[in-house]
Amino acid sequence: MAGMDEPSNFTVTIGLHEDFIVARVVGELDYASAGLLHQEIKDAWATTQPAGLVVDLSGLTFCDSMGVGVLVLLLRQSREQQSNLVLSGVPPLLERILTITGLRTAFQVETSVEEAIQVIHPTLGPGVEQPPGEPEPA
Repeated sequence: MAGMDEPSNFTVTIGLHEDFIVARVVGELDYASAGLLHQEIKDAWATTQPAGLVVDLSGLTFCDSMGVGVLVLLLRQSREQQSNLVLSGVPPLLERILTITGLRTAFQVETSVEEAIQVIHPTLGPGVEQPPGEPEPA
């Protein structure tokens, strides 16, 4: 993942879970790192046909117009693939930017990765099935 021109204040961690991708973003999403986020997610899309993409922004410390632009690009590309895109852990700074620009309504936003996963995959949510070994109440 590490490239020579990779920004030192930004990391993307991609996880594949069932048939969806979780991308955890940490640091500053700006002109120097937006391309990296896009490339990492494109690479993940190339290896799977995901039902959804969760972008966990809880570790985000900064976001400029390039960062917002790449989120919009990912939203458009996920729709082209009939895949859900859900943002989680959106920090107040980005929430404000999305609201001011009118983009907030375009994105599905959940407070946690777990809630975002439930939106994409309701059957994986808590309380859906009985834990194994638990007898039914008589």
